[in-house]
Amino acid sequence: MHSYSVILDARRGHARLGRCLAGLARDFGQTPTRHEIWLLVDKSRSRIERLADTHGARQLLLPDLTRGQRLNIAANRSQADVLLFLDPAIDPPPGWLTLVDQALTSPQWDVVALVSNGWLATHWLSRLPGGGGRIRLLAMRHSWFERVGGFDPEREGTAERDLLVRLRACHASVLQRRMGDGQRSAG
Repeated sequence: MHSYSVILDARRGHARLGRCLAGLARDFGQTPTRHEIWLLVDKSRSRIERLADTHGARQLLLPDLTRGQRLNIAANRSQADVLLFLDPAIDPPPGWLTLVDQALTSPQWDVVALVSNGWLATHWLSRLPGGGGRIRLLAMRHSWFERVGGFDPEREGTAERDLLVRLRACHASVLQRRMGDGQRSAG
């Protein structure tokens, strides 16, 4: 099994951060694997400090930076084999860790993306590479992250989508699943 670095940008979904961290604790507790959790914050908050302490997460105070810059800083501090960028606004779906680990152990897949259904899933943007919906989980070997140069430091809201498009352009094989419908698409 791989070692994991889970990176959560607490500026997004901070109201659900506790549930997300509890779900991570549950899933990593059921699977013997080395992992680290990074919480990216723009300012110190006692609630987030308590959550970090409770769940063994490390905080990175990164004010006034774009999302791409924040995610790159955390990824560059990681010592894990697999980088896992998770949207803290969701509860990790059951079986996600097994799915990611099995996919990235297989020579068939280089990247795993879980995408939520939403207005973009039926919008014209769903026809573009990467499809519609919001990327809720993006996992890849650290070597692929380095190969494509990480996140575009100029990106804010589309950082994950841009990285996924660039990974595909470099011929990474992507296992993409929509959360809740079990569909797979390779790219």
